[in-house]
Amino acid sequence: MKISTKGRYGLRVLLDIAAHQEHGPVILRDIAKRQDISEKYLWQVINPMKGAGFVTSARGAKGGYMLAKGAEEITLLDVVTVLEGPVCVVDCVDDPGGCERSMSCVSRDVWKRVEDSIRATMSGITLKELVRNQTDLESRGSPSYVI
Repeated sequence: MKISTKGRYGLRVLLDIAAHQEHGPVILRDIAKRQDISEKYLWQVINPMKGAGFVTSARGAKGGYMLAKGAEEITLLDVVTVLEGPVCVVDCVDDPGGCERSMSCVSRDVWKRVEDSIRATMSGITLKELVRNQTDLESRGSPSYVI
């Protein structure tokens, strides 16, 4: 399993919106500048998240995007599933009928445990936690090595 650019950028977009929406809707052009992502590519990321109910949009001069749910309600697993599809380490875990050996295969049991661990970890990470971590990181600033 590998998270694509779409999944990584999607998380960054949600983090950006969550961090900047206190002053009103966040403009896609501003997100693109701050995150150094093409605005054209962001449309491919924002539309599925809007469809999934993560963000809502406002039109007009003061339009833009805001979270449609609380940041504590959106998990990393939610974002990845919407943008990448189901988390799947190997096909036989989700579709045992695809392999005649799946019911007697020790390897399948191992891959299921790995997949369950990944899902549990990702579902335990909320957007709120990530925003807090980002704020903490920014408040510390970058280390200075000046003598």
